[in-house]
Amino acid sequence: MAKEALYKEIGIHLRATREELRLTMEIVSKETGISRSYLSDFERGVKLPTAKYLKYLHNRHNVDLNSVFDGQGRKFRPTPDEIAPNFGKFQDEVDKLLHFMADMPHALYAVLGYFTEYKMVNHKLIEQHLSEKEKAEKKTASIG
Repeated sequence: MAKEALYKEIGIHLRATREELRLTMEIVSKETGISRSYLSDFERGVKLPTAKYLKYLHNRHNVDLNSVFDGQGRKFRPTPDEIAPNFGKFQDEVDKLLHFMADMPHALYAVLGYFTEYKMVNHKLIEQHLSEKEKAEKKTASIG
């Protein structure tokens, strides 16, 4: 694909994203400090978006930047509720463990080491569980 066509395609995705977010160029300009004419250049495919603009879309509006560049997949990154499993009565302990591991790398390595050993010993059980879970998800998706 020629450079001009690629820029234009990215511009189309940028505009569609901005419109889906219900943002005007004026709002985006005020929030980013990027002039409306420069934003227009991005959306018309005259220029590639700046890192500042991409960071704004990603951090402030949860935009998956892959969708900006290739138009594929989810436009927005999953929210924490969509990706974080619910551990029920163990949720507090899991949260403490995650914070503990983030603050103490040696604890992270110990837990990962245990997990790696567990996977090696129980790989058939894990594969069976994942296969059953995938089948159930496909069945749910076909019903909905």
